[in-house]
Amino acid sequence: MIKGINSSGPYINVSNGMPGSPYITPRDNNPAIGMVRMNGQSLEAFDGSGWISIANTYADVSLNGAAITALEWCQKKMAEESRIKELAAKNVTVADALAKFEQAQEQLKIVLTLTDQA
Repeated sequence: MIKGINSSGPYINVSNGMPGSPYITPRDNNPAIGMVRMNGQSLEAFDGSGWISIANTYADVSLNGAAITALEWCQKKMAEESRIKELAAKNVTVADALAKFEQAQEQLKIVLTLTDQA
């Protein structure tokens, strides 16, 4: 049972969690053995003679280093592209260079497509 999740990565949002109150229907021959309950913040199980505490653990959810590196690269690339577009809107020379760059990218895509089909 997952009682809660603590986020440890910079690109994870964990919200709307709520611990549940588990319940097992008692058995006729020994109604309490194996029952599980939440007692305040503690998870407990009945062993036939008393309630014993079950260790509460939390799952840490995060991204690995490669994923964080990739997302950071994407954020930098998006910021760079946004800045170039802003500059192109204000400067004719930057706009011209951007148009030539985009045309070169399209030409490269065409060449790659033709190369892949050969």
